[in-house]
Amino acid sequence: MKIKKTLLAAIVAAGVSVAGVSAHAEPGNGFNGNGFGPGIPGAGLNALDGIDLTKKQRKQIQTILQEAHRQDQAQDLRGDFDKIHRQIEDALTSPGPVDKDKVATLQQEMATLRAQRESQHLETASRIHDVLTTDQLAQIHARQVKIHDLLDQLHAVEHPTPAADADKSGK
Repeated sequence: MKIKKTLLAAIVAAGVSVAGVSAHAEPGNGFNGNGFGPGIPGAGLNALDGIDLTKKQRKQIQTILQEAHRQDQAQDLRGDFDKIHRQIEDALTSPGPVDKDKVATLQQEMATLRAQRESQHLETASRIHDVLTTDQLAQIHARQVKIHDLLDQLHAVEHPTPAADADKSGK
């Protein structure tokens, strides 16, 4: 039973990771007012919203994002994720015993692809960081702090601790 739960968790994790592959910054998809995709990878979907960029900065960032997008397309990580995900699904839905060694190997391949994708996104974010001024970075950081604080508050409301529930009821 424990093995089945672990394998099911692996399937879910693989599905989530595949869904996240395309959530990187792409130029010109209209996500924010600067005409850039989600902005700085890893800094939130709209990291560049409200940041006053010069024409030169917009051009530099657009070039960086276009290069990152071309690299992603050339490597076709999404296709690789899909292929591995299907292989894991096949291994887990085929009659007979599960080939745990095969599933473990596929999980390792998935982890390698995730690490490769993350490394590429961090490189892109680093290049965009180098285009921005200290003030612009401070603005982005301040907004990210606020967002994280709000998400923490939301999590506390959605998942109250038993002690918090007792405090509200006066016990």
